[in-house]
Amino acid sequence: MMGLSLKSTASKIAPHAGLIFVQMSTGGYIVLSKVMLVPGISTPVFLVYQFLVAAIFMAVMALLFERCNRPPLTIPILFRIFLLALIGLTMSTNLLAASLFFISSTIEAAVFNMIPVFIFLISIISRQEKLGIDTLWGQGKLFGILLAVSGALVLSFWHGSSSSRLTSGMGNWPLGLFMVVLGVLCLSAWITLLGPMSVHYPADMSLNALMFFFATIQTAVIALFVSPVLSQWQLQWSLELVNIIFGAVCYNGLSNLFITWCATLKGPTFIASFSPLGLLFATALETLFLGQTLYMGSAAGAVLIVSGLYIFLLSKSKEESHYYFLDEEAYVAAP
Repeated sequence: MMGLSLKSTASKIAPHAGLIFVQMSTGGYIVLSKVMLVPGISTPVFLVYQFLVAAIFMAVMALLFERCNRPPLTIPILFRIFLLALIGLTMSTNLLAASLFFISSTIEAAVFNMIPVFIFLISIISRQEKLGIDTLWGQGKLFGILLAVSGALVLSFWHGSSSSRLTSGMGNWPLGLFMVVLGVLCLSAWITLLGPMSVHYPADMSLNALMFFFATIQTAVIALFVSPVLSQWQLQWSLELVNIIFGAVCYNGLSNLFITWCATLKGPTFIASFSPLGLLFATALETLFLGQTLYMGSAAGAVLIVSGLYIFLLSKSKEESHYYFLDEEAYVAAP
């Protein structure tokens, strides 16, 4: 009896723990990129190496754990996986990276933290999520998401300095803003499409291995146009390699695996509600290890993010309990 209870508790905690790991990896990757990324190698070339290592890592995982239960691949399934890789990996990452040539990282972080709102809207339109605004849990989900996003914006902008932080000084900022919004929309659409894709191809490790394989090829085509000179493809084989391996294994490989799993189990809005934590973890790591100043805005933003996440998860739990109870009643009443 106790074993069943522990198993049930673990299954409830696992999605939360997995997505916390995703955001910890995101925060760690952001800090590593600031510290370790050696100037000289272009962003598309760097992403090619990272996607390649992620593809190899996920392929090994798939061979070890999905060898006997991998569903057959068909041309339509391969085409869908190709499009998923194009939207969620190739387009989103390259657009977000290229936008930094025109806008500041502060503006990008602010737009990036709108992912919960974008996914919530897409999920409502695609009917993957029920709005339920007339219910207490529906209002709680909406309020929790808005509160977490507000906290992320406070964390991004309230640093006790002048408003000049909001300007990039890089010129052509409308183009950069368009690129980052499009990149975030691609990422949001990718997360909402993962759940239905996992139903058609229920092998998450193989699915991610194929996505990274296609993303490697797609990004390599972009990199050949951006960096046609062979010297631009040479790695420094120093701390840059650490960033590639960490990004491939944790930030891309394992994180995407948890996201794919949770998309099927909990839905895209549940995943999106954790995204503001990435900025929170990045701020904490910068403060602890890089000596960054902890502003009042950072503390206030952290409180808002955690409070919003708690309200959303509590409301989501109430919603799931309600529909589970209705399903049980319908099952008992059935002849």
